[in-house]
Amino acid sequence: MSNPVKNALSALTVKLLWRDWRGGELNVLIAALLVAVTTVTGIGLFSDRIRNSILDEASSLLAADAQISGSQAIETRWVEQAKAANLETASITSFQAMAFGNEGKIQLASVKAVSNEYPLKGVLEVSDVPYGPVTIVSKGPLAGQAWVNSRVMAALGVELGDVIGVGDADLTVANVLVKEPDSQSGGLGFAPRVLINETDVGATGAVQVGSRVSYRLLLAGDVEPFKTQWLPEKGEHHRWRDVKDANDSITETLERAESFLLLAGALGVVLGGVALALASKRYALRQLGHVALLKTLGLTPKNIATLYAGNLVILGVIVVALGLFSGWFLHWAFLEVFSGLFPRELEPATARPLLIGVLTGFVCLFAFAFPPVWMLRNTPPSRVLRSDMAGGTLSQARTMVLGAVAVVGLVYFYSKSLSITAAVVIAGAVAVIGVSFLARGMIYIAKRIASRLGTTWRLGLASLQRHSSQNSFQIVIFSLSLMLLFILTLLRTSLLTQWQDQLPEGTPNHFAFNIFEEDRGGLEDIFARNDIASTPFYPMIRGRLTEVNDELMADRIERLNPDGDDFRRELNNTWGDTLAPDNEVVEGEWFDAEDAQRNLVSIEQDYAASLEIVIGDELVFSFGGQDVVVTVDNIRTVQWDSLSPNFYVIFSSPILGGAGAANLTSFYLTPEQKPVLVEILQAHPTITVIEVDAIIEQIQGIVGQVTRAIEFILSLVLVAGLIVLIASVQATLDSRLKESAILRTIGARAKLIRGALAIEFVALGALAGILAVAGAEVTLYFLQTELLKIEYQASYWLWLIGPISGGLLIGLVGMVSTRKVVSVPPMTVLRQL
Repeated sequence: MSNPVKNALSALTVKLLWRDWRGGELNVLIAALLVAVTTVTGIGLFSDRIRNSILDEASSLLAADAQISGSQAIETRWVEQAKAANLETASITSFQAMAFGNEGKIQLASVKAVSNEYPLKGVLEVSDVPYGPVTIVSKGPLAGQAWVNSRVMAALGVELGDVIGVGDADLTVANVLVKEPDSQSGGLGFAPRVLINETDVGATGAVQVGSRVSYRLLLAGDVEPFKTQWLPEKGEHHRWRDVKDANDSITETLERAESFLLLAGALGVVLGGVALALASKRYALRQLGHVALLKTLGLTPKNIATLYAGNLVILGVIVVALGLFSGWFLHWAFLEVFSGLFPRELEPATARPLLIGVLTGFVCLFAFAFPPVWMLRNTPPSRVLRSDMAGGTLSQARTMVLGAVAVVGLVYFYSKSLSITAAVVIAGAVAVIGVSFLARGMIYIAKRIASRLGTTWRLGLASLQRHSSQNSFQIVIFSLSLMLLFILTLLRTSLLTQWQDQLPEGTPNHFAFNIFEEDRGGLEDIFARNDIASTPFYPMIRGRLTEVNDELMADRIERLNPDGDDFRRELNNTWGDTLAPDNEVVEGEWFDAEDAQRNLVSIEQDYAASLEIVIGDELVFSFGGQDVVVTVDNIRTVQWDSLSPNFYVIFSSPILGGAGAANLTSFYLTPEQKPVLVEILQAHPTITVIEVDAIIEQIQGIVGQVTRAIEFILSLVLVAGLIVLIASVQATLDSRLKESAILRTIGARAKLIRGALAIEFVALGALAGILAVAGAEVTLYFLQTELLKIEYQASYWLWLIGPISGGLLIGLVGMVSTRKVVSVPPMTVLRQL
């Protein structure tokens, strides 16, 4: 092609693009592409920021992005390698030691010695008086200082400025320790806490050969490359922990939130693609006459293809750029308006959402808009004289196949999850295949009913039948859009309900153990006087599983290689005939009254599966050197995140007759009831109390942040769904204008036409609502049970709400989008025929 021809085509491309823009031909196409890019970019930016913020917030549970922990000292070369990888480091040494206070008072304490860099993530909370106002600080104690929690203050009878003994060291009490970011990370957190500087460890004399000591190296930064380098060197005494290992509740919340955000983003891609498909088809149909005219003036099919491809490229660059900006602005505006609802400032997003927005825009543009435009080159010149001449159009089936392939590819690229991609494909298959057949049947039924109704009803329902092919496709689009909205709405409700059920109001936030029978009555009296609710008292004795079916545990562990350390340590065991509410027997039957005289056990499901233990197996437990032989009677699941006392193993009868057992319970304290802990510890100094209220507060804060993310993303997808509905109605606007013009020419009033349109759209919406509910229920079952791992709950009320909301929503959108049908003069429309 010569340069003059190229220049002429380039100039013509710009002129046609400008003409189509001014004439409104590109409005729907631009709006659809803009919505697709804006939705995907907005959701991507917000999801990315929320995800980064959740991970950053959750990392405070470790006081770092990751940590190496073990029972042996951290090797110096690991610290040097971490620093060489540009990671921040801090160290923690945890051990138990006796603390000495005023008037000869003593208390066994959990001592945590930290380096000057601690914490790398999160903050410390301290106070001047026990249970007093909190001050936030970013670093730990200096050398020679001790920060002690309120329980230590009460037990030792000391105040700020007093000197306490920690082992052989004398340290000054500088702060009351209220909260550490990683308070649950250590294995020695059961005793009252004393926080000291690591330079004072030697002076305590508490860390000797044979002492029970825990060492941790904290890491912050891009830890994944270092993890890959370190894992082959770790040995059996150290293990890696990151955010997802920090807490089971946080891990489950993050996994479910990430799945939901990815699913929402994937559905945003689908909605954007559907809107663009509808708009591009209308655009191509309206170009047929122009292309025929250009061919009569001498343009070749190759010239036509080049001309419109250039239009798409120019249009794509401009609209995608606007979509990126509007997506960023949308997520920024939301954050500004609702900034007070988020716990803290969100972390910045990465560049990935912007790249996905660009990719989505151009893939959707060329997958949906390019094929119909490419077919324009086959338009016969004779269409200038006869508009009903065939040619120049792409079949609806081919358009849908091309679009489906593009959408599936984008969804997988966006989510990186085969499960999410499969869920979207299943939902689409239900909507497109099943719904297309059912839609025709429902339209036929609606026609039969119309014969018994008035003129307006007959006209509206007759329109359904007259455009049965077109309306069937519209019902598919409407039902797909409604189905996606129903799925996201119900998933949001299911997730929030599940999270709230994990930590409901009044969840126990303190554990008390080492409660012997002589202390139990006094503790129950304190609970009763202060109106404190507690869980039942569970007898507890520590023991080790030593044999399974005559196979030593060491041999079985070596053979099966189960994950975790729970199989090599002593377990807390209990007995009783009452099944806790958060336990459920999944194999066998729970103990009955006669079992109290037999040696039977109930085993937690995951523990049993890891060791390949089944009902009827014979186990041997060792308690202080005394063996107890038992038979597995049932297997049960345990809700570990309920923060209630739970056990891997429950016996049917008292272990060793109950000798040497202590009791365990949990209870809930409000902030105003905190001083009761002082009363408990002073009256019963041998009882150990664990405070987990700070952990619960952290978990609830993260769940709250996830909730805001879900609500925002749901609102974005709802807007995208409405745009799809508008695009679908706009795609049929030309034919409706012609029909309206003919009816008004033969005397039909505007009121009659508006009524018929209203009936048609409400009927379409109601039919789409019924089909959307069916597809949503099928898809929700898969998503809830397989992807999000939550219990499926059928939404029976949706069968009523779905058709009603579908009729009202689509009726409203249809009437607003087709208001031109009765406002444009009939003569204007007829002249264009």
